[in-house]
Amino acid sequence: MTQPTPTSTSDSLREQAVHWIVRLHSGSATNTDRRDFDAWLASSPEHRREFDAVSRMWSVLNDTQSLLQAEIQQAEDLWTSHDAIRQRERRWWWWPGTQAAVVSSALMLLLIVTAWWWTGRPETMLYETAKGAQRQVILTDGSSVTLNTDTRLTVEFSRNQRAIRLERGEAWFTVSHDERRPFTVHIANSTIRDIGTQFIVDKSSDGVLVSVWEGIVEVEVPASGGGTPSPRPAVLRAGQQVSYGTDGRMSDVGFFDRNRVGSWKEGKLIFRSQPLKQVLEEISRYRPENITLLDPNLGALPVSGVFNIQELDRVVETLQAALPIRAQRVRENLILIEPVPALSPVSKSPQ
Repeated sequence: MTQPTPTSTSDSLREQAVHWIVRLHSGSATNTDRRDFDAWLASSPEHRREFDAVSRMWSVLNDTQSLLQAEIQQAEDLWTSHDAIRQRERRWWWWPGTQAAVVSSALMLLLIVTAWWWTGRPETMLYETAKGAQRQVILTDGSSVTLNTDTRLTVEFSRNQRAIRLERGEAWFTVSHDERRPFTVHIANSTIRDIGTQFIVDKSSDGVLVSVWEGIVEVEVPASGGGTPSPRPAVLRAGQQVSYGTDGRMSDVGFFDRNRVGSWKEGKLIFRSQPLKQVLEEISRYRPENITLLDPNLGALPVSGVFNIQELDRVVETLQAALPIRAQRVRENLILIEPVPALSPVSKSPQ
């Protein structure tokens, strides 16, 4: 009694797809095998969809190949040795009982792994930008993320969740609605949960700033010193923002200037009576050099203006013309800012 062929209705589509994957990767597939495969693939759109899905699993399961290698090799070796005595009917997995068990064991293990992938393993992708660069990424759910300068984040999507882990920098999120899979942004121990559409998260060395452009966002931060998150997350609506430091202390919810916050997405930096220290820190995020104030008192000088991100090399000259400061480049990657020396009063010569 012979075993059924891979196209038998007794097999699930996934089993059939896995059979073909292993056979075509065995290194001994013949032209007849490939013709049979092409016929199977063309017989139904569902066959192509299932084979494409299993092919993706095969290509990305790099971390399980060492576990499966022995079983896969056994199956492939048996196929190779059986080619010489295969019958004219080309029943390509007609084996004696022991060999059939080995092949079935390998295939079942592959099926278990691919099933585990579909049901549990998240899809993880890393995205980052260099200093001065920006990048927009369209995610698999239709959401988009725009990364600002010097930003690094990972995206983990699965059947049950959509999680972003922001390691550094700033990102603008436009989220597609999906009630089954919440969209969250994680920064250290804090969690930002999207209930609406668009929001910006800016992580610096001092803390995190969350600004909501549209919809509603919840911000949950651990209590000071770590431990259990606060029982009442901050709820932000469109036009509101909140910040929190590394100690977990959260500011009051307030409103922000829509023209200024997020202006980087339009290629501009806008400052309105902001301290020079803060302005230079923001500019340094986009520039390869460090800009250092030699006199801390200069940091409080107010700065207003609109600067093109692509022309920030001219900013220091502009600041020198508007403020009592003098800039000096001492190295390729270092600019020092000092006060303009006070002018000595002109003394009158005696008559």
